Amino acid sequence: MHGLGRIPSPPDGNDWQLKRFLSAPEVTERFWDIGPILDQGSTPHCVGFSSAGWGNCLPVDDDWQDKDGHAIYRECKVLDGELDGENGSYVRTAAKVLQNRERIDNYAFGSVSDAHRFLLTQGPVVFGIDWYSGMGDPDENGVIRPTGYVAGGHAILAYGADENYCHLQNSWGKSWGNDGCCKISWADLETCFGQWGEAMAAVELPLDAPPQSDSLWARIIRFVKYLWSLL
Repeated sequence: MHGLGRIPSPPDGNDWQLKRFLSAPEVTERFWDIGPILDQGSTPHCVGFSSAGWGNCLPVDDDWQDKDGHAIYRECKVLDGELDGENGSYVRTAAKVLQNRERIDNYAFGSVSDAHRFLLTQGPVVFGIDWYSGMGDPDENGVIRPTGYVAGGHAILAYGADENYCHLQNSWGKSWGNDGCCKISWADLETCFGQWGEAMAAVELPLDAPPQSDSLWARIIRFVKYLWSLL
């Protein structure tokens, strides 16, 4: 049994928009070297494991293992206010953990097309997407497709892009997919984004960028608005 566990991040008006940091690609495909294939097992720790996979991927090049994926998840739950929670976490919370660990200066969120351009020009991206029941096993070409029903939310690392596919490193061990990896068409990735999909990337802020505000009351108000939007 493979673990899921990504919860859609509540909308946050203070998030930097990824499109602000994009440059024009000079190539049509690019692949960033990944680290070891991690395995979250049946735990809902995919947010921590996709973040650990991001840390191991060039140009960052850390040396994080399974224990680090679990540790990042636990740090997420501390920030979520649920120290022992086994109900998943938010991609945004993981970004804050990476900031606290001084692995990310700042982060931004964007669309599938933004992520495509970022992968071609700057580095890997962590996706938070709907995971469909038909995506449990890639086909003979390593392709996953969003068929069946939405089985839950999943956080997964995107490390490469070409004209037809986004290339993903999963955290379900080397026996899954193509040595732990798979690919998905850009159109199918849009389907997996659904209403609450997210693409998070590490960015360096422009010198004239205003400071972000993230007070407790601002977070509470954003979370209430998020809950209201689900009614």
